[in-house]
Parts: sequence; C-alpha cells; structure tokens
Amino acid sequence: MLLKSRMSDLTFVVRKSDRGWIIRSQGLLGEGAIGLRLAKGTELPDIGIQFDTKEEADLVCENWKQWYHGQPYLKKKQKALKYIA
Repeated sequence: MLLKSRMSDLTFVVRKSDRGWIIRSQGLLGEGAIGLRLAKGTELPDIGIQFDTKEEADLVCENWKQWYHGQPYLKKKQKALKYIA
C-alpha cells in the first residue's frame, strides 16, 4: 500500500495549555506550532493562536483552516501525468 503525502492534509486543532487554549497545526507527521513555514512565501495572518476560552479558540481555528486552504501554492493545478504503455 502506498501512502500519498499532501500538504493540503494539514488541519488545525485546539489544545489546552497552561495559559489557556492554543491552536496548533496537525498533519501526517504530527502536531506543531503555527509559524512562518505554513505561509510559504506569503504573509502569516494576524488571527491569533492563544485564547482564554475553548469556544473562542474553536471559532478562530476555522479562520486558520480557511486561510491555509486558500493559499496559492495549494490551489496550483498539477500537470496531468502521461502514461506511455
């Protein structure tokens, strides 16, 4: 079985921290902090990652998902592969 890794498989999750609730990125390789590597040449939005309530963090988590999946490098169409038999 072959696993196909795609950057668009990234999602965002809300976790409890010692200072409230924090939003983290989660992909095939595990969880990580939200940082510049997600922007890949664009600007990181000023949405926020740390909140006092879980409800507020859940709402903002949806904003992160929309921002990430709207990035230009995820919307590029890939060339169709030609198979020669």
